[in-house]
Amino acid sequence: MYYFGVDAMKQATLNFIVDLIGFCNLLGLAITGCIMKWILPPGSAGQGRGFRGGRGATEIKYLWSMTRHEWGAIHFYLAVLFVMLMIVHIVLHWTWIKCCLKSLLGFSRKAS
Repeated sequence: MYYFGVDAMKQATLNFIVDLIGFCNLLGLAITGCIMKWILPPGSAGQGRGFRGGRGATEIKYLWSMTRHEWGAIHFYLAVLFVMLMIVHIVLHWTWIKCCLKSLLGFSRKAS
């Protein structure tokens, strides 16, 4: 089945592009998540929360001129983009998903 009025080769290219952007986006989510978890401290202004991860005023407050909240905003927008890409991915593979579900649930079109 063809989507958006394109032939199979162009559809395969579109699938590859969506999947590649999704993979790069997922890497960005992992990197920003690691930055917020292990590099920048929890709590406001880099003070931390004592036993919950902060080490006081000597804690790092910025990474590449951005605070934890700015990294959090980037992380959020990457997550929104990832959800949108996954919706496109599911739409592009919908026929395959339906076939697999029919096969798994036993709704095949075999003639009696």
